[in-house]
Amino acid sequence: MKNIITSLMLAFSVYSYSQTEKETDSIVETSINALDEIVIVKKKVLYTQKSDRMVFNVENSIVSEGGTALDVLSRAPGVVVSQDGELSIRGQQGVGVMINGKLTQLSQKELANYLKSTTSSNIKQIEVITNPSSKYDATGKAGMINIILKKPTAGGLKGTAFTSYARGRKNRTNSGVNLSYNKDKFGVYGNYSYTFRGEEERKKFEQIQYTDNTRQQIATKNFQYSNTDEPLTSNNFKIGTQYEVSPKTNLEVYVDAKIGRYENMANGRNTLLNAMDQMQFDAFTYNDSKEKWNDYTYAFSGVHKFNTEGKNMSFDFEYETSKFRSNQFQSASNVDPSVANTINDRRGFIPSQLKVFTGKVDFVNPLKEKQTLEWGFKGSIKNNENPSVYEYNQNNEWIVDVNSTNHFEYKEQIYAAYANYKYQLDKFNIQGGLRTEYTDITILQKTLNQEHKNDYLKWFPSISMKYELSTNNSFHASYSKRINRPSQFDLNPFRFYDDSFNYSEGNPNLVPEITHAAEVGYAWKSAFMASVYFSKTKDIFTEVYVYNPENNTTVTSQINVNKSFNYGVNITNTTEFYKWWSLSTLFNIFENKFMGNAVNTDTIDPILTANLSAQNSFTISETWKAEANAQYQSKSNLGIYKRDAFFDFSIGISKQVLSNKGNIKLNMTDILNTNNFYINSVIGQTALNKRYDLDNRIATIAFTYRI
Repeated sequence: MKNIITSLMLAFSVYSYSQTEKETDSIVETSINALDEIVIVKKKVLYTQKSDRMVFNVENSIVSEGGTALDVLSRAPGVVVSQDGELSIRGQQGVGVMINGKLTQLSQKELANYLKSTTSSNIKQIEVITNPSSKYDATGKAGMINIILKKPTAGGLKGTAFTSYARGRKNRTNSGVNLSYNKDKFGVYGNYSYTFRGEEERKKFEQIQYTDNTRQQIATKNFQYSNTDEPLTSNNFKIGTQYEVSPKTNLEVYVDAKIGRYENMANGRNTLLNAMDQMQFDAFTYNDSKEKWNDYTYAFSGVHKFNTEGKNMSFDFEYETSKFRSNQFQSASNVDPSVANTINDRRGFIPSQLKVFTGKVDFVNPLKEKQTLEWGFKGSIKNNENPSVYEYNQNNEWIVDVNSTNHFEYKEQIYAAYANYKYQLDKFNIQGGLRTEYTDITILQKTLNQEHKNDYLKWFPSISMKYELSTNNSFHASYSKRINRPSQFDLNPFRFYDDSFNYSEGNPNLVPEITHAAEVGYAWKSAFMASVYFSKTKDIFTEVYVYNPENNTTVTSQINVNKSFNYGVNITNTTEFYKWWSLSTLFNIFENKFMGNAVNTDTIDPILTANLSAQNSFTISETWKAEANAQYQSKSNLGIYKRDAFFDFSIGISKQVLSNKGNIKLNMTDILNTNNFYINSVIGQTALNKRYDLDNRIATIAFTYRI
């Protein structure tokens, strides 16, 4: 069945490239302030291709309704989500995530929890920006993802209410309301959503330890499996007000709150065999991790227009405070009670508190006709305190584990300035900019009374160009330099236990990744766009692991590898076969090449990877619509790991009701249950195979009503 559907996808894709769009289709060309255009205006579309980004119109997607922000991101063009919520674009990890154009300050785990607790009903669009201009933060070697939330602007009292129920291996629900009231110069808005996400995952780890690097003789074999139960509950709300001080000045104030809890309960087994397949160790395992968080953001922003047409100034100030607490318990018991091996229970108390202040000011200055200069400043001050305590049970007494317990404090300051120049000729548009960022980092290991400091100044140029051969044909090119800084958790050298036999530890010697990226492309009307891209990254992060056969534990950490190259071809196409059927196809073929020593190996074999997505939209009648979407990706490499191919096929149908004010949607994702996360690695003396059978096959019914 999987092969049949994949073949159909390929056939549709090849056929769509050979089609031509009707001459009556209209194209809108934006002003110099937008530079990138190509927008279909005759009907609502799923994707909008621009010269520097792909826009995923989530509100037009039936399949995306009733899910979470993380579910939606997994279906965004060129985006892949790992089993723990890490994002990659075109096969590259290291992605900057923005919410309404504002860079998030959450850790990877905190961001994953937030995205899991954000309902897709609140999302308007997702922008995948591969080469951002200097106006954006330079973070994210693979580019930026901007999640644009819905924000009512109509006068009077307006809003929507929504609710959904979903079933995978567990139940999932989310409900909420968005309201706004605008009159004259004053407006107030607010939203609230409640999310419960039940989830069950099945994990299998297989590890073979050899006697030496030639891997000719096996020393031990280790098998681990577990089933997890992962309920997540969240309450998110936002309330704000807008006021028009004068026809040229607008102000906005809001408070955004995210409150949630998450639990991961896992039952499993850990078995160790020697080279003769004789049992060395066999234990049942149980892990229970309870997490709670509350995050509050207070923001004040405004826009002022000067007398000169097009000249304006905007400012944005935010203060975010977040508290996160995790209580862990890990236990193991021998399968055979007669075995005398002692396995100590473990528990951990891991609180953290994040405080971030961010402020920025941006100016737009028209210089001459068709010329504009954008410039501005930004500063952010971050403090994250993490006093973690781990204990193990010995002779019915809890003893502090000094190898894991640590009071860790991370302080970061980043100050930036940029200038971006835009010039528009008759057929030629260009924008070029330069951004500089000064970073100052202080790491305090209070337990060991140690301090690490680092500061550096980096410059980040960017340029993009577009040339119109004719009304229907254009070329574009872009270049940018970007940075990916290690997080505070990547730098913390103390241990974080996943279970009694697997833990990770940070590397305080990590240095930032620096990426140079370039892209050249061609567009025909709104129907077809092709591009070739290339990037080079210095000091790239890669995850490594070391197995200790004496205590049957695996340690995971990150190191810098000399450099990597990412290159590929990206093709998008939209075809309307009939008035009732249109197809959007995205095809990306890429390769990652790593160079440098990583755990006794100086080569990581590159893999040519193909990613194909086909989004079919059907208009059955004025009130009935349907979707059939499929995505396939062949084998790929993630640093030292190789990921197996995966496939996703999802369908959905919607019906307008209640005088078109209500909408009922029914969808089912990953129907064939083939969108899993299987990775393996063979380096040095170790071969590792990890299989995550994810809870992705979900049936959802959702109802939305416009107030």
